[in-house]
Amino acid sequence: MFDHAYGSYMKHAYPADELMPLSCRGRVRGMEPSRGDVDDALGKFSLTLIDTLDTLVVLNKLDEFEDAVRKVVLDVRLDNDVVVSVFETNIRVLGGLLGGHIMADMLKAQGMRLQWYKDELLHLARDLGYRLLPAFNTTSGLPYPRVNLRYGVLSPNSRTGTELDTCTACAGTMILEFAALSRLTQETVFEDTARRALDVLWEKRQKGNDLVGTVINIHNGDWVRRDSGVGAGIDSYYEYLMKAYILLGDDTYLDRFNAHYVAIMKYISQPPLLLNVHMHNPTVSIRSWMDSLLAFFPGLQVLRGDLKPAIETHEMLYQVTKQHKFLPEAFTSDFAVYWAQHPLRPEFAESTYFLYKATRDPYYLQVGKSIVESLNEYARVACGFAAVQDVRTGRHEDRMDSFFLAEMFKYLYLLFTEKRDLPLDIDDFIFTTEAHLLPLSLSTARPPCPRNMTVQEEIFTRSCPSAQTLFPNNPLGYSVTLACQSPYSVVSLPPQQDASPLGLFSLKFITELVDPPAAEQQGISPLAVQVLSPPFFGRTVLTAGPAQFGMDLTKQEHGVVLSEPYQACAAISNRKEVQGKMALAQRGECMFATKARNLQEAGASGVIFIDNAEGSCSEEMVLFQMVGDGSTSDIVIPLVFLFQKEGQVLLDALSQHRNVDVLLATKPVFLGGGKRNQTVVGGEAALTNRLQNTSGLELSSACSCPRSPTHQPTNTHWDEACLGLVNSC
Repeated sequence: MFDHAYGSYMKHAYPADELMPLSCRGRVRGMEPSRGDVDDALGKFSLTLIDTLDTLVVLNKLDEFEDAVRKVVLDVRLDNDVVVSVFETNIRVLGGLLGGHIMADMLKAQGMRLQWYKDELLHLARDLGYRLLPAFNTTSGLPYPRVNLRYGVLSPNSRTGTELDTCTACAGTMILEFAALSRLTQETVFEDTARRALDVLWEKRQKGNDLVGTVINIHNGDWVRRDSGVGAGIDSYYEYLMKAYILLGDDTYLDRFNAHYVAIMKYISQPPLLLNVHMHNPTVSIRSWMDSLLAFFPGLQVLRGDLKPAIETHEMLYQVTKQHKFLPEAFTSDFAVYWAQHPLRPEFAESTYFLYKATRDPYYLQVGKSIVESLNEYARVACGFAAVQDVRTGRHEDRMDSFFLAEMFKYLYLLFTEKRDLPLDIDDFIFTTEAHLLPLSLSTARPPCPRNMTVQEEIFTRSCPSAQTLFPNNPLGYSVTLACQSPYSVVSLPPQQDASPLGLFSLKFITELVDPPAAEQQGISPLAVQVLSPPFFGRTVLTAGPAQFGMDLTKQEHGVVLSEPYQACAAISNRKEVQGKMALAQRGECMFATKARNLQEAGASGVIFIDNAEGSCSEEMVLFQMVGDGSTSDIVIPLVFLFQKEGQVLLDALSQHRNVDVLLATKPVFLGGGKRNQTVVGGEAALTNRLQNTSGLELSSACSCPRSPTHQPTNTHWDEACLGLVNSC
């Protein structure tokens, strides 16, 4: 089947972007009647060939792969005056180039093939990445939906840049490809840009229920379409949060996915249905039909380890396909056709593969067989496979999208193939939304930057399924256990997996990142927050971290007051109490600079930020410098950072005593009396030495962070600075 589809494209269509299987010729942008937005995937860059590269390797067609790589290197040009979809070009072309490069690099390293290859596909990917970046030049950081490959977005010749909106999936499905490009080229701009767009979407969620809408204004972040579901317009946003955690090892993505997943299971999931709701009033479904793109969701639930609802929804989808031969683009809750088209979408095959991978139930092989038989009987034509215009009549459409080769055949082949017959270990890779293969080893390609928790603990948060309990006789190398390899994970992995260098973190790597001398190597000097008011009288000194912005530490003592809201991401409501006082604000939800501006505008004399990571303490955590948001010259108040245990000392003092006064300084002031009993809360050796050298005091640590036998902290929460390893996270 693959040979028929790929051979037809190469014979009748190449170097065009797509094959027209009924006409037996290539589809060239501008030479065929416009299909509207569908044509935005076409960029005159041999789309189908690029999208198929790593599929050739999976199917063990290594001669064809080497020939395809040569063709891409010699023939493909990206400097085309054509407007393309940022989303489609990212997942299909950038993803295809990266997947092809990774396969070529792997085969070259084996010494048998492609000895001539010198990272040409990666160079093309980098070129394309820079051609997509202008789309992100918006006030919000959300990308324009389209970009001109030659002229960008806002130039006179770009013919784009007037758009106001984009879909949630369009803005939120960049992180895997952009992060992989950054880690392969060591140019952080791509990963940082994609992360920033995800940060905006997270910030704009409905805070009361953690749902997001379908379409958002790229300039002001207002929701344009407020229906919330797991299908078209949102689908791969959820997928990329989960898979970014698996690939990159950053807990932030898992935290956000878990929050959304709780909301989905509470409001959208009506087993076995998944019905859209209004994001601001989610208790009532707003439509009685579903679209076919949600068929990916059972596969994502398998990665999440939530098998029961995955099985239920997949079975519902199977019943729809049995009734109509294919999954219609949209169908009602009683399985009637709502929108009759079927463009050979692979999402149902994808979920079938993941469920078989997780359960080894031969039932899913029967489901896969039915997909194969329907394709051969109802979609196969003389020159490839044709999309179905109407599943009720079987009428064809002159269309064979590139994803049919990139995804459908890859998932079907993997469904029926034994691991030993593959030319690679599929468990070492993550699938992008276009089924391109990215290696899990990218998690250590550059130091990851795990950041603060973004959600409260929920029923699903940090829960890891026990593979041995769920499937006692089936190793789940990829589908379940990998999704839970985390510093927070409680699942017990087999010894050989613990030792694998391809885990999300290696112990050696964590040890290097959290080694206490790292702060000193970065030139970060610890500061002091000294509690002066009774009954402390200056005897309690808290180890604090500095900021790269704001004024020097004040030499005057100030009273302390709790900011309202505590996270200070919105206008301060207790301005009268804050004025002239040192404000306490919790880390998280927005940038340090945003909090500082809000409190400075309210009249605060300074800000003490307190970590929101439970149990964090300077004795175990690496001290870092808080960084701003690019322009912080307007912030003129002093700022310091306390880890949670040190901050709790202040919070407890404030709850027990009416007035608490503190001094921010580079070293504590000796007030006389009780000289031998001064306590330093926090274990930074640098501060201890400084205090001993300047005041001759005997110091003891009141910070009791637990240590593991390997001196590895139980969690590592960093913020925007990330020890200076990344310009901005």
